[in-house]
Amino acid sequence: MVPGQKHATRLDALQVLRAVAALAVVLFHCHWTGIASFGVELFFVISGFVICHAAAQNPRHFLLKRVARVVPLYWLATLGVFALGMVAPSLFPATQVSGLNLLRSLAFWPYPRADGADMPLLFLGWTLNYEAFFYVVFAACLAISARLAPYLALVMLIVVASLHGVVAHFGDPLAFWTQPILLNFACGIVAWLVWHNARTGLKHTPHWLAIGVALVAMVILVTGANHGLGGALPTGGIVSVVLLLALLALGPRLRWPSGLLLIGDASYSLYLLHPYALEIVNRKIHAFGPDPRGVLATVLAVIGALVLAMVMYRVVERPSNRIARKLIA
Repeated sequence: MVPGQKHATRLDALQVLRAVAALAVVLFHCHWTGIASFGVELFFVISGFVICHAAAQNPRHFLLKRVARVVPLYWLATLGVFALGMVAPSLFPATQVSGLNLLRSLAFWPYPRADGADMPLLFLGWTLNYEAFFYVVFAACLAISARLAPYLALVMLIVVASLHGVVAHFGDPLAFWTQPILLNFACGIVAWLVWHNARTGLKHTPHWLAIGVALVAMVILVTGANHGLGGALPTGGIVSVVLLLALLALGPRLRWPSGLLLIGDASYSLYLLHPYALEIVNRKIHAFGPDPRGVLATVLAVIGALVLAMVMYRVVERPSNRIARKLIA
C-alpha cells in the first residue's frame, strides 16, 4: 500500500506493480481464494524503491511530501471507521473504538487490539505504521547525507530488524518496529541501487529473458512457493525485487495496459478503501466463497472496490495531493 510521486520521469513499470499489489491485497481479503498473500511485501519493496528514486531527484521537504501524500486519505478512511464503530460497534468486534485509539491510529503509533493484533482502527493501517517508521528512518539518513541516504537506510533497517529478538519482550512499539518485515523496504532499496547503477545494462536485457524472469517471479509470488524456502531471509521481498527489475528492464519496449496503469494511479485509494466495498457485499448481498453465488459476490465486490477507488482517487486523493504540493512549494 503506499503511493509514490507522479512526475515527468514516472516509471510505468512501478504503476503496473502497484496495481498488481493492490489487486493482490483485495483478493487476499476475499479470504476463500487462498492466493495473493504477497501484496503487502510487494508494496513495501515498491516503497523502498520509490522513496530512493524520489529523494534522488529532490530530497527537499522529504517528510512533508510524504505526510502530504499519505495522510489525507488515510485520515479520512480512519475517521470513517471511527464513525461507523461509534454507531454500530458490532461491525468491528475486535476493535475498541475510543478517542485514544483514534489518536494513536491517526499518529501511526502501533498498539495491540483486544485480540492481540497490532492493528489501528482501519486495520490496513498497520502497514502504514511501518511506512511511517521507514520514512522517519530515511529522513534521518537524508539529514546525514543525501548522497549516502539509501546505503545508510539499508544498514539501519538491517540493524533494526536484527534487534527484534532483543527488544521484543518490551512490547509495542519496539516489538512492532523491529519486525523482520522491515527487510522488504531494504529489498526495495537494493532494487533501486541496482537499477540506479546498472540501468543501462538492464535496458539491454533481451526482452524475452525479462518477460520470462517476470513470469517466473510472478508465479512464485502468486502460488506462495517462496514461503517454502523458510529461513530468516525476506524471500517474498527478494522475489519481488527480481520481478521489479525484470519489468524495469522491459521499460518502454513493452506497451503497458492502460487499465493497469489507471489502477496503479488509484492503488492507494484501492488499498485503503476496498474493505468498505468488500464488507458491504459480503455482509449485505452474499458471503464470499467457492460456490457460484459466492464467486459472483466476490467478483461484484472487487468491481465495486475498483469503482470506489477510482472515484475517491479523482475526488479526494488527487485534489488533496495537488493542494498539498502547492502548499509545500
